[in-house]
Amino acid sequence: MTGVKLKFDLKNMSRRRALLVALAASLLLLVLPAAVSARVRLAAASLFSPITGSVRSVGMGLRLRLAAFGRGTELQQQLEAERQAHAQTRAQLAEAQDQLKSLQRASEEAAGLRRAKERNSWRRGVPVAANVIRRPGRWENCELIVDCGSDQGVEPRQAVLVGESVLGLVAEVSPGTSRVVMLGHPDVIVPAMIVETRQQGIVEVVDGRIELRFITRGDRQVRNGYQIVTSGLDGAFPPGCLIGEVDVAVHAPDQPFYRIFVAPAMAAVSPETVWVITGTAPEGRPGPKRPAEQPAPGGRSGSAGRKPAG
Repeated sequence: MTGVKLKFDLKNMSRRRALLVALAASLLLLVLPAAVSARVRLAAASLFSPITGSVRSVGMGLRLRLAAFGRGTELQQQLEAERQAHAQTRAQLAEAQDQLKSLQRASEEAAGLRRAKERNSWRRGVPVAANVIRRPGRWENCELIVDCGSDQGVEPRQAVLVGESVLGLVAEVSPGTSRVVMLGHPDVIVPAMIVETRQQGIVEVVDGRIELRFITRGDRQVRNGYQIVTSGLDGAFPPGCLIGEVDVAVHAPDQPFYRIFVAPAMAAVSPETVWVITGTAPEGRPGPKRPAEQPAPGGRSGSAGRKPAG
């Protein structure tokens, strides 16, 4: 029995035959004596040693690959964490850039407001209500007498409004009354602006009609119905008060400026109560002069009893 050699063709052996062979070998080992069975075990071990070695090497390779896979997974996790941190940093940087742009825009707007404030000579005033008590015969449509005078802080060249619309300027002041010249009077000149185009000019009377002057055509076309408001550059009228709207806008090819006729606001046509903006009269500028009147009987002029302008 010592010279018995067991050889098995494992490749050509089917699964069932392999099981039968294994079972027969087990029974044989049980029946044989201990010395013989030990030799058989050694022969079987030498027979299956290549297979067990291959299995061990495969298992070792699997363990190494699993370890490498674990390390790769850890590296991938670290890489993903770095990517997330990088993305978060980029988001924070973009947010900081947006905040910086917002601060720059706010700074530019503040600088623009400061420049506009420096250009705007209008001083915030206090409105004082006054009733219209008389309409003189001369300049019937352009002069009013109101029951508010120097006792209430009224001075020449202060603005007079009807609601939010421009009426005119204070021309002369007495202790209890004031003479107001309305828009359309030759002495009333109001710095103005077209709301839709932001172009600025002045509103005054030309050839008996109220016009908005010194508006260039440029790239912005002026259309009928555009609103005209005060610009606040004269120091008397608050900015944004309604003057009227564009009635007709004419542009001759040989002229650099529009000729714009103004339709005044309807609220200023026949007012009963007005607002005088006190505390806004520009210093050193006299009020509008009243046309010369013929002396009344007795050597007294029709303007007697009024306080001189200025």
